Amino acid sequence: MKPGQIAKTWKFAAQFVFGCAVLALVTTAGFFLQIGLAATAFCYLVVILLFALTDSFLASGLLTLLAVAALAYFSAPPLLDFRISDPQDRLVIAPFILACLIGSGLIQQARSERRVGPAKPSRESSDVGLREAVKQWQQVFEHNPVMYFMVDPAGTVVNVNTFGAAQLGYTAAELIGQSVLGVFFEEDRDFVAHCVALCLETVGQSHTWEIRKVRKDGSVLWVRENAKAMPQGDGKQIVLVACENITERKEAENALRQSEAYLAQAQELSHTGSFGWKAATGEITWSKETYRIFQCDEAEKPTIPFMLQRIHPDDRLAVQRTTGRAMRDGRDYDHEYRLVMPDGAVKYVRAVARATRDANGGLEFVGSVSDVTPAKEAERQLRESEQRFRDHAETASDWFWETGPDHRVTRVSEHRETAGMAPSGVVGLTRWDIAPDAALQPEKWQQHRAALDAHAPFRDLVYRSRERDGQPIYVRTSGKPFFDANGNFLGYRGVCTDVTATIRANQAEEALRKAQIELAHVTRVTMLGELTASIAHELNQPLAAVMANADACIGWLQRSPPDLKGARRSVEWIIEDGNRASEVIRHVRALAKRTDVEMVPLDLNRVIREAVALVQREMATHAVSVRMELRSVLPNVFGDRIQLQQVLINLIMNGIEAMEGVTDRPRELVICSGPDNNGSVLLSVTDRGVGISADAIDRMFTPFFTTKSSGLGMGLSICRSIVEAHGGRLSASSNEGRGATFQIALPLYQENAS
Repeated sequence: MKPGQIAKTWKFAAQFVFGCAVLALVTTAGFFLQIGLAATAFCYLVVILLFALTDSFLASGLLTLLAVAALAYFSAPPLLDFRISDPQDRLVIAPFILACLIGSGLIQQARSERRVGPAKPSRESSDVGLREAVKQWQQVFEHNPVMYFMVDPAGTVVNVNTFGAAQLGYTAAELIGQSVLGVFFEEDRDFVAHCVALCLETVGQSHTWEIRKVRKDGSVLWVRENAKAMPQGDGKQIVLVACENITERKEAENALRQSEAYLAQAQELSHTGSFGWKAATGEITWSKETYRIFQCDEAEKPTIPFMLQRIHPDDRLAVQRTTGRAMRDGRDYDHEYRLVMPDGAVKYVRAVARATRDANGGLEFVGSVSDVTPAKEAERQLRESEQRFRDHAETASDWFWETGPDHRVTRVSEHRETAGMAPSGVVGLTRWDIAPDAALQPEKWQQHRAALDAHAPFRDLVYRSRERDGQPIYVRTSGKPFFDANGNFLGYRGVCTDVTATIRANQAEEALRKAQIELAHVTRVTMLGELTASIAHELNQPLAAVMANADACIGWLQRSPPDLKGARRSVEWIIEDGNRASEVIRHVRALAKRTDVEMVPLDLNRVIREAVALVQREMATHAVSVRMELRSVLPNVFGDRIQLQQVLINLIMNGIEAMEGVTDRPRELVICSGPDNNGSVLLSVTDRGVGISADAIDRMFTPFFTTKSSGLGMGLSICRSIVEAHGGRLSASSNEGRGATFQIALPLYQENAS
């Protein structure tokens, strides 16, 4: 080989090795900076064209092949693989090869023409070649499937390729001369301006960022931009920006991120985490919720020893056996165990895993772990509740029952007092078969059976049954229908209560009430006997007046001519006195008659005046004067007129008797009425008699207690019963001077409560 050829070969080798080194440097930087396929291809193009200027077309061609291989292996998905799966990436690599070969060829041709002959080409031929080269470069620039922008220091678009403008929905003419900030969101424009300024400050250095752009129709385009500031021939600087469309990748990332967020939220809400376990290496991965369940810092790598330490000592062996069997057999597993937290609390978890094989055939498990502590606690409480219910059912006086669709008893809780008979004796019967009063009260049982046929709930049905010894008992029952999941009627469930004691107590109370009414009537009749003289006096006065007015009327009529006006006046007086006598008789008959209680609104002052009128003769006979201090405007009370008059007459007569032996002071009886501040009307009867001893005050309202030699001791007891039946109270007290005061407090009449 000639020395010139050897030198040329060494020169070519040196250039090629240097070019490979530069490509390796660019490849390394692009791979770690993740600047994208288009930006890396642009850097490769610059390197290859520079080597073409060194008069080595062969080196440029070989470097082009190496660059294509590097782009496929390091920049195009799938990474570290020479396959190119994305058609868009293929559209980038094809123009890249074309640009490299055309550019290198043009440069080589230009250098060859310059070396041929001493004669210089004409200016016209040079212009033609230059125009041709510019045209070819323009074609490469315009139709390269990469978005290119040229921006001046002010941010104005100097040039943009057709592909780039079309990506944004514009024509190149619409963008050239406009601010580059117009294709960015307003909130991102400060960042873009900062990036352009950074490029201008570091001329020749590449800068990469990811950002959104706004298409003409308002849609979003995500791009990875690789930018570099370069000086122009006139000394001015220009920023060249290559943009790679990463919208699909960003949307996929956002979808994945959103999916992961949804999954994390779902795991948090359901208290369920996920995990992965490589059986061969023991490597474990946890989700965020799994870390929370185990109360472990997310920065800590989960390990099997840590898990065994956190598992309850009583459950460790079972967990090891379960996981060991699954790893040995390559099968799924599902088990529950307890965790002991750092604070000593115990947590129940359930782990479910599926056995799979990785790409190398290694066994791994993918599964979920759920915090089932609330369910376990609910289950424990349910068992306790069931036991508590069972204990109550066994010890309570109530019992529970169920019937089928035909209303026959299917189940009765075990209870020794169940409906007066053993449960076995009730099962299979209807309720009206059990109740002996079904024939005596047909209307009640017809209504009950109609409610059952309508599948309506019922409450507080009371019926009579029989004890084993034949004694009647009373049962109160309530029930509710129940249905299956399809709405089919299955029967009734309910509860029964033995209300025999209550019924009998009510019956006894009713008998007592009737006895009290009868006793009160007897007391009134007895009292009327004592008031015979007073009643006779009250009747004699109007009757005497009637006789006198009748004589006067005859005298007026016997005159000549008759004095009709005087006679008419006498007749009117006769009528008034007759009505007065009739009213006295009516009051006496009402007191003597045994009638039911009639609760009506009453003017208490009128009740007082009517009662005082009946005892006027008694007070006159015993030289007792009465002073009535009645409030002129007094709210009504709600009560029975006859009963309240009986109470008042009794208190007045007691006061008269208390002053019978008084000779050193006036015998005066004071009757007062008026409202108080507690929503009641007060009535008091005050005498100036001998008073009441402290011992007698505590016992005077007790039945059969009396200080009179001839008394029965029932008057004050009956009075208190009557007042309390009116919702009031009767009390007695000794006066500071002489005598005693009896006070009655009655509630006001409430119209809306009557």
